[in-house]
Parts: sequence; structure tokens; C-alpha cells
Amino acid sequence: MSYSEKNRGEKTGYLQRVCLFYLIGFLVGAFFYYFFQNSFAALGEQMGQNAESWVQNGHAFAHDMLYSLWNHGRFFLLLWVLSVNRRASLWYQLLFAAYTGLRGGFLLLFFIFKEGARGILYYGASLFPQALLFAPLYLFCCYYIVEVRQGEHRGVVYALAALVFAAACFLEARCNLPLMESIL
Repeated sequence: MSYSEKNRGEKTGYLQRVCLFYLIGFLVGAFFYYFFQNSFAALGEQMGQNAESWVQNGHAFAHDMLYSLWNHGRFFLLLWVLSVNRRASLWYQLLFAAYTGLRGGFLLLFFIFKEGARGILYYGASLFPQALLFAPLYLFCCYYIVEVRQGEHRGVVYALAALVFAAACFLEARCNLPLMESIL
């Protein structure tokens, strides 16, 4: 097998591995919640109290935007910092995909067990609309870091990634939090 054939196979296999790690993490998170759901009984009450507190006190858009930037920015920045070493970036990306899946599986079952079928709506609303930008952004960044890395337009790619990241945080602060408030 020639180098170019092996390289094409690795490119295809990389995105499949990221998706596989996400799905494995999703299932682990779902099983984790299922087997230890009694331990998280107070979590539902606390979430309800937090939602009521948020609605009553309200937060300025700037506060919500900074929180979103901090919350997502830590992982996004770590993704680029660890990309200096190709091996570390690959493992970090796979672990990040598994961790994201774990959170997703845990939250989905949490909402379903708390609210029944309506929990699926809550879970979807918790991801909308920012996930429409975050998911492709992270997949593109992971692929770009592992496969491309070089190129004439690196500055443009970095600036565009930062812009899409800021837009996703903006959508979370401006649209998602009021959507969750109206649903909860």
C-alpha cells in the first residue's frame, strides 16, 4: 500500500474515530446516569432552583456572554494549545469527543428521567442554537489541526474559527438562555 493510500485511509478514519469516541462517551454517560440516578435526585431540585433564581434575578447580556466565552473558551483554547504536539492533540481531541458525549448522554437521560418524553425537548433546547455552530466548528478544528496544520491561509482560518466561536457564544447568551427560561 502506498503512502497516499494509507494517508487517505487515515483521514477518513480520523473523523470516524472522533464520532466513535463521542458515541462511546454518550453511552457511558447514559449508563452512568442510569445506574447512579438515585445519587443525582437532588440535582433536579437544584436545577429548578437555579432556573428560578436566574429568572428572578436576571443577568445582563454581558454577564451571560462572558460566562459562555469562559465556559466554552477553556476547552477551545486547550484544543489549540495541545495541538502543538501532534500526538497529544490527537488524544486530546478523542478524549474531548468522549467527554462531550459523556455529558450529552448524562444530560439526555437526566432530562428524560426527570420530565419523561418532554425531557427530549429540554435536552434539544439546551443545545439549540449554539450547537449548530459549535459541533461543526470543533470537527473542523480537529480535522484542521491533525490533517492540514500548514498552509498559506492559517491566519484566516484562525480568525474565522475565532469569529464562529464568538458567534456560537453569542447565540448561547442571546437565544439559548431565554429559550431555556421559557421552557423551564
